[in-house]
Amino acid sequence: MSPRAALVVSEPDWARAIAKVLTGAGYAVDAHPSLGTFLDALQSRRPEILLLDMHLPGMAGREVFRALRADAESARMILIGLSDRPRSKDEVTAAFKAGADEYFFTPMDPEMITARLRSLLRRSPAAAEEALRHGGIVVYPDSRRCLIHDKDIRLTRLEFDLLVEFLRNPQRVLTRGGLIDALWSGQTSRG
Repeated sequence: MSPRAALVVSEPDWARAIAKVLTGAGYAVDAHPSLGTFLDALQSRRPEILLLDMHLPGMAGREVFRALRADAESARMILIGLSDRPRSKDEVTAAFKAGADEYFFTPMDPEMITARLRSLLRRSPAAAEEALRHGGIVVYPDSRRCLIHDKDIRLTRLEFDLLVEFLRNPQRVLTRGGLIDALWSGQTSRG
């Protein structure tokens, strides 16, 4: 599954150029012209990476990063600030203090961007997390995340725990009693 990147840039030419670099490097890119469209899309699809224009109208980029880091469901997302303005030490420092993982200025070197993204993904807690897969279903037990054909699916705690148990035990018949023991005793099997 290709890493999914959300790109939030209001300037169309700049957004197309960055999206072209990312898709050429194998990333699935969801481009958003505004923070509002990104936040709406975040309800149904959580990207692994967010590349955010730090000068969008409405909310400072660092405040967006701070809010995403405070939310348990988006805390592991890789956050990258983008700026087409002259370098400002205070701006970059504020972004990193708010939770940014990286910060790029224009003109951007495509090779540098893709190399840094690969490095960040390798070190990302989400990248190291065990993934259970079957067909189009991908489940991340530690972060309690479920995707079906790359779309985030919300499950109740019990539904999620049952799905994990079934995926950890392919080709096995699981009895009702065994499931009850595994789920309510906290001893999910790894077999």
